[in-house]
Amino acid sequence: MGRQKKNRPCRATPGPFTVRDALQEDIPGICATMPDAYGFMGGAPWRDPDYVAAGLASCAKGLSGREKLKVARLGETVVGSSFSRLALAPDGATAHTEIGIIHGIAVRPENRRQGAAAALLAECEEYLRREGARVMITEARPGASAFFSAHGYQAAPGPAFLVPSAAGTYVHPQSVPSTILMWKNQSARPVAAEPAARGTALTGVLDT
Repeated sequence: MGRQKKNRPCRATPGPFTVRDALQEDIPGICATMPDAYGFMGGAPWRDPDYVAAGLASCAKGLSGREKLKVARLGETVVGSSFSRLALAPDGATAHTEIGIIHGIAVRPENRRQGAAAALLAECEEYLRREGARVMITEARPGASAFFSAHGYQAAPGPAFLVPSAAGTYVHPQSVPSTILMWKNQSARPVAAEPAARGTALTGVLDT
């Protein structure tokens, strides 16, 4: 008889990382990672524990914008974090439920290229899909565009995205000219990027 093959356990996420919604105990780890986020979010405010705590409180309230802070952990250590939510109308309360925004993904330098960022992005996308998002948008720093491209995102000309939704047309402008607007279709229907007077229009997002 030949050798019997042993069944090997499969990991749920790339690499040895676990990803979950952020908790109060994760605030120091978020402060250490999000200032260097791959998206346009990041910078000095995320080094302030009170700022991050306020963000966690906002997520916990279940605002109509539906937002999530998530962390990637290696054992007991937070090695990465992310912030995503549904797009918000100018009133700050009404959600464009067809549109998900990846505001930022960050990983500690010593833990990069090991799968943590990919695991965070996958969790963000899955969460936003459950909330009804059919298209994902991010505003990437130049050094992060290759990461998002490798995960199916396409670059589009600025200075803004214009996306029709049930809540009206959502406009997502570049925060600074150096960022790159990127998008990904998450629906079964075709979505197209077309030139518009104020930037790039994504068509096909709404139900027909």
